[in-house]
Amino acid sequence: MFSRVTHEDWTNIVPMIAFAVMFTVFLITTIRAVRLKPEERKRLASLPLKDSDR
Repeated sequence: MFSRVTHEDWTNIVPMIAFAVMFTVFLITTIRAVRLKPEERKRLASLPLKDSDR
């Protein structure tokens, strides 16, 4: 019925897993950036340009 799958050259799987993890992180970050509210985008865009209140 079920046969055990053995992958003899397991070093080919590691880059695929690393790519999948990095792609997932990139995708989640992109989705979160696109879904930001306009007010939050404006606040984050001007953040580095604000003067400090010393």
